[in-house]
Amino acid sequence: MNTPHSRFGVRDSVLGWLQRLGWNLLDEGAVADLRGDHHSALLEKRLLPWLRRYRYEWEGERVALSPMSFGSIIAEAETCCHSLDWVASSRVVHRLLIQGVRTELTLPDGRRTAVQVPLVDWAHVQRNHWDVADAPAIGHAQDSNIRELIGYVNGIPLVVLACVERDAYRRWGTVEDGIQHLMRGLGSLPVNPPVQHAQVLLSLDRRGGRHAAVGAPAHAWVKWREHGWSRAVQARLRDDARPFSDVPLDPPWSAHAELLHGVLSPPRFLQLIRYFLRDDRPGRRCLVRSNQFFAVQCALHALGTRDASGRRGGGQLCLASGSGLQRTRQWLLQALQSDAAFRPIRVLQPLTRLTPPPDDRRQRPGPLPADQLAEFLAGRASSPHEVPLRILRGWARRAKLPAVDATATATDDDIVLLVDADFWNSDPALLRRLRRCLPQATWLTLVAAPVTAPSPDLEPGATLFEYPPEHAVADGLVVQAWRDAGPQPEGDSPSRRVAQVATAISQHFHEFVRLAERRLRAALLVKTIHQAQDYQRALAVDGRLKTHVAGFDNRGLPTDRGSERIPPEIELVIVHGELPAIQDARWAVLYVNRVLTAPERLRAVGMINAPHPDKRTAMQVDFHAEDSRALAPSEWLPLPVQDNHPALGIQRQRLHSLLPADAHEDFHACRDHLAPCWEIGPLGDDIDLHRHRRDLLHGRVTAFGQRLQLAISAETALTGKPSLLGGHYRTLLHRFSILRDAATRLALEDDRFTAEDRRIRHWAREQAPQVCEQPMDYPVLASLEPVKPSAEQCANHLYTRLRRQVD
Repeated sequence: MNTPHSRFGVRDSVLGWLQRLGWNLLDEGAVADLRGDHHSALLEKRLLPWLRRYRYEWEGERVALSPMSFGSIIAEAETCCHSLDWVASSRVVHRLLIQGVRTELTLPDGRRTAVQVPLVDWAHVQRNHWDVADAPAIGHAQDSNIRELIGYVNGIPLVVLACVERDAYRRWGTVEDGIQHLMRGLGSLPVNPPVQHAQVLLSLDRRGGRHAAVGAPAHAWVKWREHGWSRAVQARLRDDARPFSDVPLDPPWSAHAELLHGVLSPPRFLQLIRYFLRDDRPGRRCLVRSNQFFAVQCALHALGTRDASGRRGGGQLCLASGSGLQRTRQWLLQALQSDAAFRPIRVLQPLTRLTPPPDDRRQRPGPLPADQLAEFLAGRASSPHEVPLRILRGWARRAKLPAVDATATATDDDIVLLVDADFWNSDPALLRRLRRCLPQATWLTLVAAPVTAPSPDLEPGATLFEYPPEHAVADGLVVQAWRDAGPQPEGDSPSRRVAQVATAISQHFHEFVRLAERRLRAALLVKTIHQAQDYQRALAVDGRLKTHVAGFDNRGLPTDRGSERIPPEIELVIVHGELPAIQDARWAVLYVNRVLTAPERLRAVGMINAPHPDKRTAMQVDFHAEDSRALAPSEWLPLPVQDNHPALGIQRQRLHSLLPADAHEDFHACRDHLAPCWEIGPLGDDIDLHRHRRDLLHGRVTAFGQRLQLAISAETALTGKPSLLGGHYRTLLHRFSILRDAATRLALEDDRFTAEDRRIRHWAREQAPQVCEQPMDYPVLASLEPVKPSAEQCANHLYTRLRRQVD
């Protein structure tokens, strides 16, 4: 990593990449000159040239806008955010960007008409003005180590970037600090909020960054993984010949290149804003994730090609479970409808779970699904069309096969079957018959794991895009999921077997969730409602869990009102019937006591791996003897919990490497090895020589505790025996936790503890390890008495207190 030439290394690196991407850097004076009103958020003199160039169509002629309308258009773009919260403001600005500003104009013949004037030239990227500047300084800002940048497109502030720098102690901030800084605009009465026109937010530190739309919670910010990114691509972008006299850092840091190129390159940014930004649930907006975006692009590229017979290209899109498979389907359908080249395509979706229409239970009965399918194949129904998979199978059995030498008819031309893993579980003979019935149809598969061909003549196609679980975890889309096998119940009595499983579930939940102080929830999968009621009674006898029974139909929807609204205090949801279609972020543990197919097992993983502030890992425990995991590729399933154990030894060595080699058993020596030690640097600034060592200890203790929680809960609760692994490591964690607290107290850094740090500290001391040793004489114990601090230690402690008060 390059050494920054100023204390704002992240900001300078971001500006270096943005200039290479085509953004123009504006200083404070230039921003003031381009801004009309002093309090305006727009750069009016950047929007005026575009309004002067714009021409609207009138009777085959291109007519310029009247100069009298410029003021009303700019006023509408400026005042549309007044009296609205940040999310509503972002939504209104996005509507103006897509639809344009409506204005009344006088035609050359004297008549008046309404014209929608766009604020951005979508067809010609370089005809827009791309500017970036520092945000106005905030007086008495608490986040003094965060520099805020604003990206303007035609003078409209659409991007806000938080660049997290070093603090007063020369400690680097994190992406999470920048996220919290930007989320100040989401409060009911925000103080100095970011610009209300913003559409995309970015937070960057020296190691990379994350992005999100306005309104996204902190745990929903994700990284951007550019498809086909390599060092060669980065080198070409870095070596782009441009003048960089105004940027003090050159070349910029490589950690920022992928995110900025993927989100803020001008062509990509307009594409994301126009086609891949939409409203989600109330109070949130949804921006496409990188895996969803490139899956759609790869699908469009394949559909744009044809083979020798004229059939469009197909293949597989493999996205890890929980990374947005259904949302990718929605983005793809929207892209097919918005692109004129793909509008002739008719999409048929054979699904086992149809999308519920609005007010499903109140709608009147309509045409039968079989009749709707016949209408679609005849070209008389709209696209896309969803059909139950069983209906399509029945149609394939009854359909008349065309002759071998018959030419392709128009009925199946440009039909795309958007299928899933359940489709490929059909009878191979039926799939062959369906292929012969629709010879020109394209099969596009969207699955959570690669599909293997049921027979050599039924190839699902090449893998167009692949996004494995390790990428989803690294990018922050999901949390790491693990799997374990529960104890097999003993005895012939069903009630006894249920009681044994209920006891194991109650103990495991107590170890994994309750003792860790996590506000999470578990789910138990059974087949019938009678089994669910049996487990609820057994768990009521145990008395440690608050349970609730919920049933779901074949579409994953609740079967009754009790299943639709689960009280928030419920800890275990006993699910019978089909797997739920909803994804509750609080679900972190899944107990399986029924047979699951390979698609269902992958779908079950997506139930528990959604990010949550209290969730670091997810766990799937299988109590059923019939294990069907071999039906799905193992690399796309949760990892065995036993793979977690070797990492504990590695983290133990990393913790010991921070202690003095000759006195690692001496608590006082270890504490002094981590306590503040000040000296004057070469530039006259004060330097704490042990600060970096304390920072490493702080993070490693929390990471070690998180991994140890997973190992102990799986070993103790499910086996019913004392943890052989946790006995020694629990003592080690207890010792390092006390050492971290002592060093933090000397450095006056108690405010550095996050909620996760406190959970690990409380869990480490929940059961203090018992020490059983031989009796020792008092003279031996005398060497363990606290010694009087030296003059140097007193001076360091005094200077730490003085600097803390000054800051």
